[in-house]
Amino acid sequence: MRRNTAFLAAWLLLLIPTLVVGWIALRSVRSEGARLAAAEKAAASDRAASIAATLDLSVAEVHRGLLETLSSFPAGEDLASRLEEWRSTNPLVRNVFVWRAGEGLRFPLPTWPRGDEDRNFADRYRALFLGQADWGQSSTGETGEGATAGALSSALSGRRQLRALAVQEVGASASDIAAEPPRLTGWVPWYAENRLHFLGWAEASGDGMRYGLEVELMALLSRLLPDFPAPTDPTEAFLLLDGSGRVFHHTGAAPDSGGLRVAVAVGPELPHWQVAVAWPGHGGGGFALLSTLLVGSFVAAILLGGSLLLWQARRQWRDAQQKTNFVSNVSHELKTPLTTIRMYAELLAEGRVRDPAKRDDYLSVIVSESQRLTRLVNNVLEFGRLEQGRKRYHRVPLDLAAAVREVLDGLEPRLREAGMELHGTRIPESAPVQSDRDALEQILLNLLDNSLKYASEGLEITVECEFAQENWVVRVGDRGPGIPAAHRQRVFETFHRVDDSLTAERPGSGLGLSIARQLARDLGGDLTCRDRDGGGTWFELTVPVSGEVQG
Repeated sequence: MRRNTAFLAAWLLLLIPTLVVGWIALRSVRSEGARLAAAEKAAASDRAASIAATLDLSVAEVHRGLLETLSSFPAGEDLASRLEEWRSTNPLVRNVFVWRAGEGLRFPLPTWPRGDEDRNFADRYRALFLGQADWGQSSTGETGEGATAGALSSALSGRRQLRALAVQEVGASASDIAAEPPRLTGWVPWYAENRLHFLGWAEASGDGMRYGLEVELMALLSRLLPDFPAPTDPTEAFLLLDGSGRVFHHTGAAPDSGGLRVAVAVGPELPHWQVAVAWPGHGGGGFALLSTLLVGSFVAAILLGGSLLLWQARRQWRDAQQKTNFVSNVSHELKTPLTTIRMYAELLAEGRVRDPAKRDDYLSVIVSESQRLTRLVNNVLEFGRLEQGRKRYHRVPLDLAAAVREVLDGLEPRLREAGMELHGTRIPESAPVQSDRDALEQILLNLLDNSLKYASEGLEITVECEFAQENWVVRVGDRGPGIPAAHRQRVFETFHRVDDSLTAERPGSGLGLSIARQLARDLGGDLTCRDRDGGGTWFELTVPVSGEVQG
């Protein structure tokens, strides 16, 4: 019991630190996985922010160019016609207008529109033209490229074309522009019908008239989108989302492929629009999964290896304990017949036994104990040869029935001494086989000796021999206490003895049945046991008529 407790304590000392180390490693792996996922998300956010900033600056540059061109128009009676000419030649200009404070929209006239586009334009900005909405922030002075243009010199190639369209000259000379004072300009982001629109305007200083344009947003974006960058990773996607969150444009993988997504606002030039980066998101997760599998394998390997070592240690200890018990039991079994032989031999040698009948009886006991001693020594020697693989068999034709009768005749004195008798024995006249005679006799002697030791209170032994399916089957039955079901296979294990009061009172080495089964199997047969009706046990030896010896 203390040994089992020691092995359990050793296993717990292995299990608990290993689990603690594994838990710490998993915590570290999860933290590292979270850090990698955060870094992956931050990198994606930086890429989205870079694209958004470039797009915002591109739109801002176009807006500045359009305002620059707009502020170059000279005020005059032909302003509306010049604006209309500009609209007809510039794809970035969707509509133009002239408005005066206190008077409202003067061009196009809302009461006399030229078509649906003019009517829709007037309706779209009605609140602005009626003075119910703010015209937004305004600025004065130069609206050229300046520092902004310099910062954008390495931006998207399509912006050069947009810039050329934005600053398109429309009939104004340099002297006319220089002669006029700086004008107020501004942009109005405008949402109508859940869509974004832009209105640019200009106003001469001190003048209440404002004129301007509505940007054709689709034309603007269509010239920017060809230069919308493509991701280097084929699993990523760069998305441009409109004000409603719908995908307006994408490059790379399919936008609805799942995974992770991070979005960044484009900026004030495209309010509510976003640039998003979508990716499968396997970076941190894949690392965490792989690391978890590695940690799990590491922990499992430690536990498995440690458990295997402990199991081997426990097995070796058990084998050592069994061998110690075996030596003790064999010593006891050797001592008993030797003591009897010595005692009777000394009595006979000293001439103290005068009665011839008693002298014959003593001699018979000496012979019987000598045979018992021989069987025990043979078992030990046989065990050594079987363990070392040095057992050699000599297969010859023989009569199994005669061999069985011979063994029974030799054991008759021991049966009488134990108060047992052969009961219901059925042995045929002849049972020809080709096998090893010594091995068969040793198997039968071990089976009968086992019954004499542990089933003597049953007072009978039954031996049967019959032919079945090209094999001879020899059965040895007793009326003893039987073998529990849990031990019916283990009784054939080396050194194993059924742990109960009966075996505790009987000396034994635990080798007889183990050697008997090994010999039977080496001869091509087998040895099994089962319950006997009415109590007791049947041992069945199968002997092939003709078969190759395995040993």
